[in-house]
Amino acid sequence: MSHRGIRYIHDAEVSQESREFQGKLFEMGAKGLFSAIVSNNADSDFLKKIAGTDDITVPAAISDSLTDFCDLTTDHIQGRNVWCFTPKEHPSDKVIFYIHGGGYLLNISGPHWDFLENLCRETHAILVVPDYPLAPKAKCLEAYAVVEEAYDQTVRRYAHHDIVVMGDSAGGGMSLGLVQKLRDENKPLPKEVIVLSPWLDVTLNDLEIDAVEDRDHLLGSRGLVQAGLAYAGDLSPKNPKVSPKYGNFEKLPLISIFQGTNDIFIVDSRKLVARLEDENIPVNYFEFPEQCHIWAVFPSPEAEVAVSKMISLIKG
Repeated sequence: MSHRGIRYIHDAEVSQESREFQGKLFEMGAKGLFSAIVSNNADSDFLKKIAGTDDITVPAAISDSLTDFCDLTTDHIQGRNVWCFTPKEHPSDKVIFYIHGGGYLLNISGPHWDFLENLCRETHAILVVPDYPLAPKAKCLEAYAVVEEAYDQTVRRYAHHDIVVMGDSAGGGMSLGLVQKLRDENKPLPKEVIVLSPWLDVTLNDLEIDAVEDRDHLLGSRGLVQAGLAYAGDLSPKNPKVSPKYGNFEKLPLISIFQGTNDIFIVDSRKLVARLEDENIPVNYFEFPEQCHIWAVFPSPEAEVAVSKMISLIKG
């Protein structure tokens, strides 16, 4: 690793599994999910087909295999669950504090649990997952209140230098906003931050996004902007808690960004990496050509590579 951090561009031919998965997203009309949710036009069949549930506010069931591998305890913060999974055999000192994605509208999904179980089995890390409140009913500050209290509780239980804050999509954005907030409040910071396809700017106002829109079969900018504004509430959409790219990245833990190129978030991810390079702030960047948004959560050869690199980072 150089002083600027790791730079990895995946150069293997795109797998058939990945092509087929993205084709299915296109056929299902996944791109219209957030627009349908925000406009209250998403029927239960559509939600079940795209999101795997007809109630997006309820967390997906935790798999038996995860609770077979781990002891589960559940804390309650401001009326929300915080799940803590501890491997039954040979738990490591590492702690993964995970903030799930879902455009701030959807709760944690089945593929999220599968992804987290994989990380837990391979690292034997303790896994802490807050069930933060969702927009449009809850706003950004309410979500942060739960997540930050859950983090503070985690720091009281475990050494902060053993904690890895992770998140995907909206949870990746919140992960970066959280560590900025912790730094500003002089609270103990985690060892590192790992984000998958982070949502860095809810305005999505960069004109270069238009060039990516047609090859992204999962995210549609119109619905996402509506979701982001609903989440922001009374805050400016450019407040770093809402859109962390507008924040200050000095004196933060090392950040690792995993990003696919068939994802409208690629534009902001690349520009954030370039900015951090200009500011002489180390950042690890892993780019996977022709991979969709949060591809690493779904089964594919490319996901296996990405997850293996995340595991290496977590193990340190």
